[in-house]
Amino acid sequence: MALLKNYPKTELIKNINSEKTPNIIYGAGVSGQALLYACRDQGIEVTCFCDNNIKKKGKSLLNLEIVHTDDVKERFPDANWLISSADITAIGDHLIDYGYDETKFYPGASLLRDFDLKKFTSHYEAYNDEDNDKGFVEFAIASTIECHDGYLDPNKVFMRSVDIVVTEKCTMKCVDCSNLMQYFEKPVSYEINEMNQAIDSLCSLSDEIFEFRVIGGEPFANKEVHLVVEKLISESKVKRIVIYTNGNVIPRDHQLECLKHKKVLFNITDYSRCGEDVEDAYTKKLSRFQRTTDKLEQICIDNQIDYRRHPPENWTDCGRIEKFNRTEEENQKVFDDCCCKNLTTLSKNELHRCPFSAQITRLDVCDEKIDYADLNQVSDISHKRDEIQSLLESKVALRACDYCPGRALHDPQITPAVQIKMPLPYEKKDKAEA
Repeated sequence: MALLKNYPKTELIKNINSEKTPNIIYGAGVSGQALLYACRDQGIEVTCFCDNNIKKKGKSLLNLEIVHTDDVKERFPDANWLISSADITAIGDHLIDYGYDETKFYPGASLLRDFDLKKFTSHYEAYNDEDNDKGFVEFAIASTIECHDGYLDPNKVFMRSVDIVVTEKCTMKCVDCSNLMQYFEKPVSYEINEMNQAIDSLCSLSDEIFEFRVIGGEPFANKEVHLVVEKLISESKVKRIVIYTNGNVIPRDHQLECLKHKKVLFNITDYSRCGEDVEDAYTKKLSRFQRTTDKLEQICIDNQIDYRRHPPENWTDCGRIEKFNRTEEENQKVFDDCCCKNLTTLSKNELHRCPFSAQITRLDVCDEKIDYADLNQVSDISHKRDEIQSLLESKVALRACDYCPGRALHDPQITPAVQIKMPLPYEKKDKAEA
């Protein structure tokens, strides 16, 4: 693991200005763009952006080239790295693998912390993606700052993101659902007491969780989902709650109050146009979502709920369960390239490294206890904290990886939300092991 340091701003500026090596910003997203303005504000000259998203390769941003990670070492054998990505330790490890000197890795938070964002947001609309409004900009930058502070504190058990699945029920049946809802034959909603116990267990063993993601299925198919949100709001260690909905279920009046809380972001995926280019009549029915999604957006506006509405993005062929029987080296490649290996997931009273691991365990496909931390068995709190930290920091492929098609940023995109009528068949572990 990269030994990154949370530099004071003055020390960072002094170190960078004392060297004549190129200065590169890792991450060509919102925070990276803001970091460029913060660098210029301090007289730091930036050479280019670097990003591992293949879609950004060769493009320019704010008059700077975006260099892909696969090309950067050849072009810039030595560099100072200003990291804008919230997952700063993962990026640090990535850069070490490319052969860069970790003493030249600098957290963007050091410059962003007291930077006047108006100097950035006043120019933002000129090159803004339509889905990224000012509220999202501020959220993204706050995420970078808080996550850098959390990750770089050696005494903290810090988690950037934890998924909690509240229900297997959904108003859709997507054949390529990345959370594997298409495999549940008799979907159920999870009991509030079970979920609260799991939240209590995790919070007692951790120091800070930046973001809890409430997902499904469709979260509002669970009539008690607001109680989960209220529980997370009350937890001081949880800084942010994001609820993901397909926009086809209108929350009840008594559920709206918790959505107004400053901790909560309501994320609405708009599927209403997904059937436009698909011949399948079943999928075309998604157009009926338009009225409901419009109504839901208006409710958010009327109740001053912090929300984001956007079309389905970046769907890849990752929603399949199959025993691939890969070599250890092949599975390690799947793990290394995975964009979800740090999306820790709380399922029952188990903390899984990724959503796929959690769901195939629930589906009884695989139960590899080394892939997760069992929060039911805590005889020594210090030992369990170490176990959780080891799980979060591990760079070794999971056993679950051999059942996963893989989920890399460079994977080709597929048509989102193609619908099926019946759950997909799969082999449970007793059949697979026979």
